[in-house]
Amino acid sequence: RVTIVGGTHGNEYTGVWCIKSIDEKGDARLREQWPSLRISTLLANPAAFRANKRFIDLDLNREFTFDKLNHKFDENDEMTVEQRRAKEIDTLLGPKFGPGAPCTDLIIDLHTTTSNMGTTLIVPEGDKLMTLAAAYVMSRCRGDDVRCLMHSLADRKRRPNLSSVSKHGFTIEVGPVPQGVLRHDIVEKTERAVDVLLDFVQRWNEDGGVTAMEELRRMYKEGVVPCFRSAPAKRCTEMSGKITWEGDEVNPNFPAVMVHKSVQDGDFKKIRTGDPLFVTAGGKVIRYDGSHGDEVYLIFVNEGGYYYQSSGTGIGVALACYFDLSTGMLTEHPMETCIDEKGRTLAAAVSEYDYE
Repeated sequence: RVTIVGGTHGNEYTGVWCIKSIDEKGDARLREQWPSLRISTLLANPAAFRANKRFIDLDLNREFTFDKLNHKFDENDEMTVEQRRAKEIDTLLGPKFGPGAPCTDLIIDLHTTTSNMGTTLIVPEGDKLMTLAAAYVMSRCRGDDVRCLMHSLADRKRRPNLSSVSKHGFTIEVGPVPQGVLRHDIVEKTERAVDVLLDFVQRWNEDGGVTAMEELRRMYKEGVVPCFRSAPAKRCTEMSGKITWEGDEVNPNFPAVMVHKSVQDGDFKKIRTGDPLFVTAGGKVIRYDGSHGDEVYLIFVNEGGYYYQSSGTGIGVALACYFDLSTGMLTEHPMETCIDEKGRTLAAAVSEYDYE
């Protein structure tokens, strides 16, 4: 059972468009194209979608922890829109925490970003099926500038996001696109990634992944796949995976610093200690201080959703690495030969293979 989710953030319209398009196909066409899959769709946050807002009260994509899903509200407590919706989704697609397995095998959560992230596939380390699926999508959608980002929390029960409710979770982020806006090219990139992902799962169901694995081994001859992972903080006072900024004294959702022009749109580009990072209202340049390593890659640069405190403010930071094709686990491997100056994976990591 596969559920394709749009509107986890209500002002990310691409995912909503995509699930409406899937619904237009109807069950018969879906079963004809992917006969082994039972595909359904879900509009995750209808209230936020109608309001054209990321969320109403809280970021829905942070509400799927054990404590939050199992919190008992008494008669004096009033649940927020997102707290109530998270419990509903857990009932529909899960349960995430329970004696039995979730009723949903795979959630594909569709997101967009205001950042220049291209098509980014977010999967958990060690989930072999999902990491293989990411490798497959990258190999089939090369023209769409596709990258894989390993989720910082491998154990789905520790992850707070919606896609962790099911046995397998796969998040697709495509950008840049403004919030509350539809762009035809961004919709097409998202749809291509979804279709290829479903093709992979269908092939896996048909023969246990034998033919798909043969193809992937031809593509990734060294048995490793280039990806990115969150950069750990070097100091205990810093947050791993993100360089945070302070909020304005009057409005905490308004940043006290601005992203420096030299890194704007520079997602998956390398930044080094001493490079400009932020600028203050007084014009002072704040430079990267090596908090996550001397050289890191910036991700989700100036992402509009990260202006909200409940979503986590700041800029993402990542390291370039590999995952093992056979296990889905991160592995030590020289990465520089496979990442160019713009953070794109190079053909050295993926052998040429001509499709008919």
